[in-house]
Amino acid sequence: MKDRTGAPSDRPPRRRFGNVLFVPLATRGNAAALRRVVSFVRRDDAELTVVGVIPEPSHFQRLLHGSDHVDAVLTASHRDMHRRLARCVNAVEGLEASPIIDVGDTTLAVVMRAIAARHDLLVVTSDGGHGDRATLRRLIRKSPCPVWVIRPTRAAHVRVLAAVDPEPYEQGLNQSILEIADSMAVTDDAELHVACAWELFGEATMQSSAFVHVDPGEIDRQRREVETAHRRAVDELVDRHVTHAGVVETHVVSGSAATVIADLVEHERINLVVMGTFGRKGISGLVMGNTAEVALDELRCSVLAVKPPDFVSPIHE
Repeated sequence: MKDRTGAPSDRPPRRRFGNVLFVPLATRGNAAALRRVVSFVRRDDAELTVVGVIPEPSHFQRLLHGSDHVDAVLTASHRDMHRRLARCVNAVEGLEASPIIDVGDTTLAVVMRAIAARHDLLVVTSDGGHGDRATLRRLIRKSPCPVWVIRPTRAAHVRVLAAVDPEPYEQGLNQSILEIADSMAVTDDAELHVACAWELFGEATMQSSAFVHVDPGEIDRQRREVETAHRRAVDELVDRHVTHAGVVETHVVSGSAATVIADLVEHERINLVVMGTFGRKGISGLVMGNTAEVALDELRCSVLAVKPPDFVSPIHE
């Protein structure tokens, strides 16, 4: 761990978001989440759209129940959703926003709106329900822009964790992750933590295989070499992309990314993890970065999932 507390940077915090889409999926904590989003919207002088989605009846349901009954249910659902959204908006002082209600599948409706309106940040709320986890996973995979999943918290002090991978082909994604995490930390006057997980290639094989013998001392030397290279790369990323003048701690830890992130969230009391959603490893970057989905399922804190610069939504295609 490296504590990088410095003098105020000459570089101003970057303007990150100009067109934000807020979709409350949780049953509680939506007003508090919206207040936090509004602080970023006002800082960036951005546009804010508040949207709710109600289910669309299938053709079979219309045939089964009759159009009059289905239309009555739709009208009641629309009024209930509007009341819920208006209550959330009215709880934020000085916010003038007219809630919009879409009808259809939540993922498809939200992603199509994000594409059509060119939103650069999708914010959704979650309180951990199993059904809502499936929706979040689909949004993470298909949203054209970063997805910020806000979960309820009582923490008085904000701590942001940026998870990076110093592989050369991840530089664009690392830059986006660090700039967004840096911007969040500057706005909230928060602690910023930067984490990198590393593993020695073939370590288990070198230790146990009957077909290769490597002296334990040589394995330790290789581990130190790999760790040093990762520390150097992380320090360079932080120096290049972080402007935050407060507490900035770097963590270069041996282990899988999912395990390292979960341990740091617990030990450092992290409120928000900023991480990538798609990795370049595998078939030309088409393999889903499962670490983000694991984080959504296992972490209780908020998660902001960032896309590579050249990502295109499959719904758009």
